[in-house]
Amino acid sequence: MFKSRRFFVFLIVILGFFLYFHSLKDTFVWDDEEQILANTAIHSLADWPTFFTGSTFNNGGASTSLTGLYYKPLMTFSFAILYAMFGPNPFYFHLFQLVIHITNAVLVFLIFYYLFKALLGHKAHLVGVLGPAAAGSLIFLVHPLLTEAVVYSASLQDVLFTFFGLLAFLIVVKGHKLERFFAVAFLLLLSLLSKETGVVFFAIILTYVLIFRKKDESIAFVLAAFLSVGFYAFMRFGVAHIGLQKQNLSPISRAGFAERMQTVPQIIFYYVSRFFWPSSLAISQHFIVPKIDFSGFFAPAAFDLVFFIVLAYGYFLINRNDRSSGKLYVFFFLWFVFALGIHLQIFPLDMTVADRWFYLPMIGLIGCIGAILKDYINLTSVKIILVIIVAVMSVRTFARTLDWKDGLTLFGHDERIVKNSFDLENNLGVELFRAGRFTEAKSHFEASARLAPYWWTNWNNLGAIAERQGDFSKAESDYKKAIKNGEYYLAVENLAILLIKEKKYAEAKKFLQDTAIPNFPDNAIIQNDYLYLQNLK
Repeated sequence: MFKSRRFFVFLIVILGFFLYFHSLKDTFVWDDEEQILANTAIHSLADWPTFFTGSTFNNGGASTSLTGLYYKPLMTFSFAILYAMFGPNPFYFHLFQLVIHITNAVLVFLIFYYLFKALLGHKAHLVGVLGPAAAGSLIFLVHPLLTEAVVYSASLQDVLFTFFGLLAFLIVVKGHKLERFFAVAFLLLLSLLSKETGVVFFAIILTYVLIFRKKDESIAFVLAAFLSVGFYAFMRFGVAHIGLQKQNLSPISRAGFAERMQTVPQIIFYYVSRFFWPSSLAISQHFIVPKIDFSGFFAPAAFDLVFFIVLAYGYFLINRNDRSSGKLYVFFFLWFVFALGIHLQIFPLDMTVADRWFYLPMIGLIGCIGAILKDYINLTSVKIILVIIVAVMSVRTFARTLDWKDGLTLFGHDERIVKNSFDLENNLGVELFRAGRFTEAKSHFEASARLAPYWWTNWNNLGAIAERQGDFSKAESDYKKAIKNGEYYLAVENLAILLIKEKKYAEAKKFLQDTAIPNFPDNAIIQNDYLYLQNLK
């Protein structure tokens, strides 16, 4: 049995590297630039204390703390370690993330193995537990919906928080001593410090303990978890001073509660449909359902209803003959519900859906399917079907990794799938601008500004286009619009440089003294501009 387990672990490792090897050559894209390349805070490990006193994004020299709405210091710390060791080489960032994803697949295999082994007990040698464990972990490893979580460096948070959470849960599944809960609580703290979604693991582990273990274990876990959550709350709210504000930039975050709830059926439909048929995968999805109608609400709601009825019927079939299997099925179902529920916009997020957000829910859904198929998985016909599914998904995943080759390829591909995405339009415009295709870039910046006139990055980029075209008056106006919308540091830098270029020295000096330097005291470009003006005769 040990050799068989070792074989499947080896298979997971080999298949994972073979499937994603091409992505190791990808460049940094999207938020990678602001969180890694332009983020001077992570370029030196000497600044590591600041990772725990701020958020994740480059602040443009506004202060010593990183900016943003989220608290993910372990992700930032990981970036700093990689940067210290390898510099701005994306290969090693991608490799690190891939290794964690493969490790997570191994953890899923072990967790499924021990859960099904405990369930089957004396029947384990007849039915076998390797089948459900191997099939579930391989599908998790190769599923196309998880490609974004594996190849997008700024999504390190998703694989990282899952790693610590799965490791904590594996200790619970294997252990029988109450003292282990302190180790579990520490790992859950690391999960929380990697991403806020780590809180889901508290619910998952507590549910497992309540269903399968003794009451005193649940009390011990609650006490240990209280310490973990308390320390996290102290660090986030007391040290970093990061509250629970919403982003208020994406359409879903600007929508009211009623609109967000009307969008929930469409969100569930997106994830479930692409779990079974992973086509039309794309980033930056910002759809909302502004009114209740057939296509936007009733059709996806009907699909969701059928899906949950099927899940309920699966429980009925299992529980009728085997109550232990029924308990395991309920556990995996609650895992799926907890992990998906946190992404259903009850609290608004920065996108409507994101493929990487299904990283943790998928494990629960695969577990439900495994509980249903456990008695049939060793049949030759079922094995052949599973091999075909893994092979087809692997091909689809490899094809999706090619989209992530670089920014121009990714945004150009996804823009043809996703319409009316303000940040996708802007990001594609940036890549076109860098490629020297200025007319095309301008049209995408304009589209972004129409979709999100309240943003700042798109107006700054429109200013850059106008400046290149020699229309300095419009460039000034666009830069000022970007500054008014969000005090964007690049717009501040660009406006100061433009005023100097136009020889509006008095205006430039006043702007630097009154706006730029007070808001960005540590910005080297702004400081150099001011010194230049000071030295002018």
